[in-house]
Amino acid sequence: MRGLTRTMLALAAVWPLAVGAQGMATGGVARVSQRAEAGTPPPADAAYRDAKRPIEERVEDLMARLTDEEKARLRHACGGMSSGLVPRIGLPEIRTLDGPNGPRTEPGRPVTYFPTAIAYAATWDEALVEEVGRALGRETRGVYKVGEVPARMLLGPGANLARSPLGARNFEYFGEDPVLSGKMAAAVCRGLQSVKVSPCMKHWVLNDQEWCRTVIDVDCPERALRELYARPFEIAAREGQCWAVMGGYNAVRGKWCSHSAEINDLLMSFGFDGAIYSDWGGWRDTVKSLNAGSTMESMSKVDAKRDAREVGQVRTGVIDAKRAEEATRRNLRNFFRMGAFDLDDPAEQADQAACERSVRSAGHRALARRVAVESAVLLKNAGGFLPRDAKTIGKVALIGPNADQYHSMVDGSPLSKRGGSGAIHTDREVTPLAAFVERLGRERVLFAPGFRFEHEGRADAVSVPGLPAMDPVEAAKQADLVIFCGGLDHSLDREVLGWGLVLPADRPSLALKGPQAELIAKVAAVNPNVVVALTTGAPVSVEEWIDRVPALLVTWYAGGEGGLALADMVFGDAAPGGRLPYTWGKRLEDWPCHGMGESAAWPGLRVNAANQRPAKPFEAKQYYHDGIWVGYRGFDRFGRVPRWPFGFGLTYTTFAVSPAPSDPTRQTFAVSVANTGKRAGRAVVQCYVSKPMTNGNEMPEKELVAFKSVRLDPGESRILTFTLTPEAFRYWDEAAGGWALPAGDCTVRLGLSSADLPVRYAAKPPLL
Repeated sequence: MRGLTRTMLALAAVWPLAVGAQGMATGGVARVSQRAEAGTPPPADAAYRDAKRPIEERVEDLMARLTDEEKARLRHACGGMSSGLVPRIGLPEIRTLDGPNGPRTEPGRPVTYFPTAIAYAATWDEALVEEVGRALGRETRGVYKVGEVPARMLLGPGANLARSPLGARNFEYFGEDPVLSGKMAAAVCRGLQSVKVSPCMKHWVLNDQEWCRTVIDVDCPERALRELYARPFEIAAREGQCWAVMGGYNAVRGKWCSHSAEINDLLMSFGFDGAIYSDWGGWRDTVKSLNAGSTMESMSKVDAKRDAREVGQVRTGVIDAKRAEEATRRNLRNFFRMGAFDLDDPAEQADQAACERSVRSAGHRALARRVAVESAVLLKNAGGFLPRDAKTIGKVALIGPNADQYHSMVDGSPLSKRGGSGAIHTDREVTPLAAFVERLGRERVLFAPGFRFEHEGRADAVSVPGLPAMDPVEAAKQADLVIFCGGLDHSLDREVLGWGLVLPADRPSLALKGPQAELIAKVAAVNPNVVVALTTGAPVSVEEWIDRVPALLVTWYAGGEGGLALADMVFGDAAPGGRLPYTWGKRLEDWPCHGMGESAAWPGLRVNAANQRPAKPFEAKQYYHDGIWVGYRGFDRFGRVPRWPFGFGLTYTTFAVSPAPSDPTRQTFAVSVANTGKRAGRAVVQCYVSKPMTNGNEMPEKELVAFKSVRLDPGESRILTFTLTPEAFRYWDEAAGGWALPAGDCTVRLGLSSADLPVRYAAKPPLL
């Protein structure tokens, strides 16, 4: 195997994801009559060694050649972040890397720092996100060279829904809607898998908060599970053919995710044929995990005694033999898909060389910059304030705590301060301050953080050493333009590391971190030309100051090129292209999970503000009383008027939509979208379905079922057609225990946001 040397990996102090897989084998290779002894390698011409054969043939051929002990060995990892390592059959150690927005390595192996997953969702662009997935896959493979332990799995994407804006890991996920989340996850999976890197989609399922996430027992109505929380995984399984899934740490309905046949069988019912990994430390019990359909224990080590014991448990029926056999088969399928048995294949070696050349390449940096632009959401632009002409501006003041703040580990910070599993080692992160200095020169840039998330006592900038920090009000007075860089950092948006109740957990409120609201007000009072740029993973409160500033951009966590992307947008070299993957409420109680009383409150709020300890005895349990009323569904249901609706976003041009020839009898609905402005731009046309109440089942006012992105020149128009499947019209009938179609006509609604849907068609649901 090219002389691969086994390297035992140190277990990182994080809690990564796990992968999931299932599938029925259809082997086309004759069964081997007798298994070889453990020390005898299979012949060189064994069918499973042939990279040109169909994977299912290779799996079945190898299954017949394995000893029972080897089958058991293949159901457990071989080190903290590695799996595989069965030398007799030619399976090397395969490295798994954390980090859904880029592979996290050890220091000294930097990678490209891409924007985080919530930014991908904000693009609403499946093709672009798939391209990002390919880049992430290439860097995953390329950061470890030929001759080292190969890396072929990336722990991500994450597809848990943002039930609350306070979820600390919302920045790693795709927002509040299951269709948007599922399609973005599927796109990432397709991109990774196109370069033979396995995703490990996480966290299956109902792992939507950090409060007690490793020990909490979660439940929700079956309808909410089917229509919302399981739906992104279903879409990724069906449309992305996702190779692996990670089970959550949490319990669902009294059983740990890894021990729950109920949820694993649900995943398999989606046509998922891949591996189901435990989260690190989430396996808990081999018998219960295997009997429930889990396939891979993460974080374990090579253990011959354990394997022998497991063989005995299978033979005596303590472990279900069919489940155990299927677990091995699913894990092998994933190894074959990753090319783990084909490292000597010339085509595989050529691909590996290309991946190694791509790490931190100019192309990947350009892609990260493009994503930062296409994901940025312009929420306010009074009087066309943006873009500005750099030639007419004398001085620009960069004010606020995120002007000079790193969000990666580029400065040597530990992962605990940079988001947890999403933390990235990189050699390049261009802050807004550094980008504007690069663009305008030091003499035209004023720096005034006001306060800092870090380096509180420092008198000059970190990213531009020697540039002195000014008083923010004085800087605003001297500047022609103010860029206020605010929002959050990874002290609030982060994975909570540790077991059990770890506080603080999720965000404590919608408020911006620190005295930012007051600072914005002071700056705007002396200079009306203020652009606010918010780094955040979810909605934050803007109510105290939004009427004082002409422009607001949400840039999310924009990656290593994020500062440059911000300068591009401010000066019109590029136009912000993002649309909100969240409904942006005005107050926390606008979200149903925060407005239904303490019994239904979001976990983590019931703490004493003085010491951040539980305010009273509690059980680590959560029932989702809000049911299906999550995100815009809940805002509509309870009459909450948001600050900005789901799917909303401005840019530097305008668009109009109008009806186009459609055929509702075939569930085909079209809309004409035209660029009515003066510059090119990208429109995102969104398709929603409204269903009538049926058999006492209340329906959301509307539900996203499809979307398309199109770039148009000024005056250009295009017809976009949506052909809907029965899944777009169905709902889960709890009384009947299955999917059903509504009685009566539905309405298909198309437009540019969830609150701007002028094109409507009546539609009869097709048969399921």
